[in-house]
Amino acid sequence: MITDLLEKDSPVSTYRPSKEVAAFQNMVQKDYTHGHNILTKSWTELNDNSVIEDMNRGRRMINSYVNEGYEDPATAWKWRGTRSKARNKAIGMHANLTAAYLIPSFEAQNEDGEQDREFSEFMSDIVEWMAGDENSNYKENFLSLVFAMESDPIVYLGAEYQKVMQDIKIKGEDGRYTKKEILDEVLSGFKAPIYTADQVLISNAFERNLQKHRFNGKRRWIEYDEAKAKYGEHENWDYVKKGFSAVFNAEDNLFYEIKDEDHPNLVEEFTGSYRRGDTEVCFIGGIYMGDTNVENNPMKHRDNFGAPRYNIQQFGYYPIGSHFIFYKSMMNTMQWDNRLYDAMSEIGMNRAILEAEMPVAVSGADKIDTEIMFPNAVISFADKDTKVTPLLPASQLGTLFTALDKTDESLSESSISETAMGQLPPASQKAFTVAQAQANSRKIYAGVGKGLASSVSKYGLLMADIAINHLTVAEVEELVGDTTKLKYRKFILPEKIQGGKRNAKILRFDEGLMGKEMTTEEKDSENLKLLEEAGYPDSEKDIYVANPELFKKMKYLSRADYKELFPRDDVAMQALLTGLYMQTQQDPLVDHEVMLRELMYSYFHGRGDKFVKKDTMLALQQGITPSVPITGQNPAQQQLSPVAPQVPGVQ
Repeated sequence: MITDLLEKDSPVSTYRPSKEVAAFQNMVQKDYTHGHNILTKSWTELNDNSVIEDMNRGRRMINSYVNEGYEDPATAWKWRGTRSKARNKAIGMHANLTAAYLIPSFEAQNEDGEQDREFSEFMSDIVEWMAGDENSNYKENFLSLVFAMESDPIVYLGAEYQKVMQDIKIKGEDGRYTKKEILDEVLSGFKAPIYTADQVLISNAFERNLQKHRFNGKRRWIEYDEAKAKYGEHENWDYVKKGFSAVFNAEDNLFYEIKDEDHPNLVEEFTGSYRRGDTEVCFIGGIYMGDTNVENNPMKHRDNFGAPRYNIQQFGYYPIGSHFIFYKSMMNTMQWDNRLYDAMSEIGMNRAILEAEMPVAVSGADKIDTEIMFPNAVISFADKDTKVTPLLPASQLGTLFTALDKTDESLSESSISETAMGQLPPASQKAFTVAQAQANSRKIYAGVGKGLASSVSKYGLLMADIAINHLTVAEVEELVGDTTKLKYRKFILPEKIQGGKRNAKILRFDEGLMGKEMTTEEKDSENLKLLEEAGYPDSEKDIYVANPELFKKMKYLSRADYKELFPRDDVAMQALLTGLYMQTQQDPLVDHEVMLRELMYSYFHGRGDKFVKKDTMLALQQGITPSVPITGQNPAQQQLSPVAPQVPGVQ
């Protein structure tokens, strides 16, 4: 789609869209070129490298790439490797940043700006379910995302919802097979794909808020058959060719076919979006796949109030300047020290090779070569004047290794120390020095963690949009006479902490609550029914029901706490909880059952609940909300009810 690729012998394409489509495609093509120029332009912020050059360099470093080729055979003996210092630091940083998955939480606000805690928790639980869904790949891509932050100047995480159908074969009673179309559960649903720096085209390199960009484009190269499955029904599909792209030439208003040498067996899928114009169109190999009427191509991703949004969020290691959208990757930060360390290592290693197999100069008549140079060789010279002299003087490598240590310290200062990576410090190193190095490392990965949490928080809004517009929408289950029976999706969180217990948490919507007003007594009655349905008190699940109409009307604010990336280890939690449990025995404001369950979990994890006695003294009384604890006369022997299921969203 870049006109610069046109050549004199480029064949004319048979693709002939309408004037309106051609004009629109010409506009998208110009924005495509502009976005591509941003990726290939040299930036002072990136040390006069382009975004793509900086990305490729970072990937070479994190993959410990070494060019093993040599031009002069005489230098083939030299060591030309890498000590992989930058890569090892990146692995240590990745381990610290991914000790836990960072999932956004939410605050729900009604039309008056008041917080609704029940809907806040309900949305947070649904998004947690989305992140835990295996088909979404959120957790898997979160790990890859952090690695990409360390090597690339920018990386994007998409929030997409797909509904893909597939044909299956069903054997009938007569033995014949017929085809039936069903929903492809693997390819459908919420998806969190990763887009690298070269896959996303932007309109402004100095605006960090992507939603303010006039244009956004996403491109990827896919199999021809995959493209056909998605767009094969479009009237323009016949113009799509594997390994070719159609490029518009404004001078003669014709399209030309450009061969893609880098992807000969694939086709480019490019999606151009204009948020302000509420327009989004996909092009396959440069062929328009939108509606015949250009005005009828609204953006797919929208919030719960119908406003369009770009469905990607950028992530990076450290910001550069105040406005530059691209980031300084970890590899960019460490590149000079890493190069210096490898260069000095190369000098030291090569000198060590020469020390072990020292080249010599021979003077005299006797022949001395590699045939007689071997361990424990005893040689006598016929010529008394024969001399064997080393060609190199004695080495002075002490200064070199001191410089290596200083460079290693510099690498740790810009990343994390070896101790923070799990290595034991040298015995000679003082405890204060180790503590200082660890504190410096914590500051660095806490700073990176804050940036990561900020991006996850913004990404959470995109997840909430998908939850509202796709996952909480009722589907027609069956027709009963003239009425329609609707079915809402049910969400199950296998192990959710409620009142210190780890039960399955079930979330569902009930259309019977829509437009219904209930008194406090009616709410309590419904809560008791839910408890009974869950099998209380021996239940291993909690049921929560919400009003779908009110759920959609709420305004949701997203948050992510970077401290969740660094959870305490079990040993620390055991000591902390044991002390708190003993100190607060007489405190009536502390839920001792919850604390005891947390303590047992720190020791035994999923088996911790079996060490806690079941609550057999709790008596449910009509008219009392189950979530209110029933207190005894002695605060030390107080029996507390578990957090009861709720009915959020009832007016």
